[in-house]
Amino acid sequence: MNAPRTAEQASASANVVRLRHEPVAVGMARRRVRSELAEAGVPDPVLDDVEVVVSELMGNSVRHARAIAGGVLLVGWRVADGEVSLRVTDGGSSQRIEPREPSAMADSGRGLHIVERLCRAWGVTEHAGALRTVWAVLSLDERPPTLRLVR
Repeated sequence: MNAPRTAEQASASANVVRLRHEPVAVGMARRRVRSELAEAGVPDPVLDDVEVVVSELMGNSVRHARAIAGGVLLVGWRVADGEVSLRVTDGGSSQRIEPREPSAMADSGRGLHIVERLCRAWGVTEHAGALRTVWAVLSLDERPPTLRLVR
């Protein structure tokens, strides 16, 4: 039986996929990213956090942004130098992307606070042609306390 790989042993890996700009794409992205990062040797606790972050970034794009030409979003990931980088590119929106303070009874509005908690860094890059990428970086080693995705 092989011993599980540690974060330091995770091999360099990267990919970008096109997904439809629709709610069902959130789960598809989450499963695809987790599967490929698991094959690259990313530890399970990091994979759990990656799933949460991908869900939040994709969910925000589907709810608040326009699709890229062809009705798609781009989801990318990379493992290198002790970290996992995630990115979601969409057709942009007139809304600024920033954490907000939801009311105690609100059923949404906490996602970017969760992303801030789980990630070493995150941000937004505006591109020509109104494209926008929201990116996040998770450490493979020194990580904040995890939040678990309930299945």
